[in-house]
Amino acid sequence: MVIEMQYKLGNFKSIQDKGQTTLLTCPKCNKKVNFSIFKNEKLELVSKMPLVKSDTVYFLVCPECASVFGVDSDRADSLVKGNDLSVGNFDFKDLEVFNDKS
Repeated sequence: MVIEMQYKLGNFKSIQDKGQTTLLTCPKCNKKVNFSIFKNEKLELVSKMPLVKSDTVYFLVCPECASVFGVDSDRADSLVKGNDLSVGNFDFKDLEVFNDKS
């Protein structure tokens, strides 16, 4: 049985690899791992000036169980700039599932 879930992780075609975290415990598999951190952009049309709203979306991927978690963009920006302790075990956010094919 294969479970496939899709998440909203931005809408740009390219996803940028932004490195790894320090050792953190995965909430799904409970293993201590260095999560890979990725970045994407999310563009939306809005009804006020400026007409396009842009947000940066960061997400973490567990190398052991392939679980995906969101992380606050301010914390992720700090991590990417070299502050290794800006993302910790309590910063994981569940992602919004928009297509569940289970």
